[in-house]
Amino acid sequence: MTEATEHDGDVKSVEIGDVVTDSTDSEAAGAESVPSAVEVAEAWLAELVDQMAVSASDVQDHLLDLWGVLEEGPARSEIERWLTETLVRNLYSVSDINERLETLLPAS
Repeated sequence: MTEATEHDGDVKSVEIGDVVTDSTDSEAAGAESVPSAVEVAEAWLAELVDQMAVSASDVQDHLLDLWGVLEEGPARSEIERWLTETLVRNLYSVSDINERLETLLPAS
């Protein structure tokens, strides 16, 4: 069963079965900040610290995360080219990943 309670024209809560969702809960969830491309890249590089090489599928996963936070432009286009490359490669050296990210993103 779905009920909506209105006050001054605004929906304050919606009840579905035993679950109640207040509008303040959804507003707080929407206020979460999206990480910057530099933050995503730094987190990825932090994961790579003790590694020499990583699989192309791991690189692909992280590139998709990075692509998702980038705006249209040269860096995003380069990520798209790099993603295509991951389809024909098996491994990437960590130093190669570091160098590519340094050329794509401004220093923090």
